[in-house]
Amino acid sequence: MPIGQAYTAPGVRVKRPRRTEQIVLSQSLDPLTGVRIEESLPVKGTISSIVFHFPRGCNALVDVAVGHGERQICPSKTGVIALDEATPVIPVSEKAEEGDIAWAEMANGDGVNSHTITVIITVEGD
Repeated sequence: MPIGQAYTAPGVRVKRPRRTEQIVLSQSLDPLTGVRIEESLPVKGTISSIVFHFPRGCNALVDVAVGHGERQICPSKTGVIALDEATPVIPVSEKAEEGDIAWAEMANGDGVNSHTITVIITVEGD
């Protein structure tokens, strides 16, 4: 066996490591504005989690929904998430193809303050 080559016992299947990618969608929203941020998924696989970051002062005035393609996945199917001083990690299990468009729709309902919202989508490749 060549030096540096891993040994695999006969009959043992070696599982290749999964490629994990994170897509960061972040935007500073001026008062009473909204935006849809989109990015292409770099791998085929499963969207395994979505992290939302709502800084202090959002006071549930900033609405966020996340999906890919035509499908909203968080919150599931309809509605929005609006929190204050929170960074929840939401587990999901959503099959996705390389090149699908991941998106986050954000709306700042605060008439006075800007807020920067961040969404991190984790994709585990097949």
